Amino acid sequence: MRGGKRKRHGKKADVSKVKFNITKKRGKTVVTAEKELIRTKAELEDEIKKLKEAKKEATKTKARKRRAPAPIKERKALDYDPVDAGMRKDLEAKRAAREASKAERDAARARREIARQKKDQRGKEEVSLKDVLGGDFFGPGGVAPE
Repeated sequence: MRGGKRKRHGKKADVSKVKFNITKKRGKTVVTAEKELIRTKAELEDEIKKLKEAKKEATKTKARKRRAPAPIKERKALDYDPVDAGMRKDLEAKRAAREASKAERDAARARREIARQKKDQRGKEEVSLKDVLGGDFFGPGGVAPE
């Protein structure tokens, strides 16, 4: 046989990942493996679900922090934009401007209505094609040539 020498090393159980206790019982050395906490599939899935939720929350909070505006380094003074009279006076001025432009808006609306009525009136008029296009358009005798 040419297989070579049989190698027996490396056949032992891998105990590097197993935790065990070595104790002496009545003079004999006894090795007992520590029992691992065995969880059910449902418990593992619940834990995975909780971890995923925590990760989602962490990414959301991180995004919120990134979106937050940078703090203002140099703040403006309180009298940076001084106010002459206040909000009430501003509203009164706006109202006065709106009242002043109301007459112009009404006049423009009336002009548009008159123009619309004229256009409708012109569209409803009956027109003789001979008068508009001329008598020679239709040919001699008022009949179109063939």
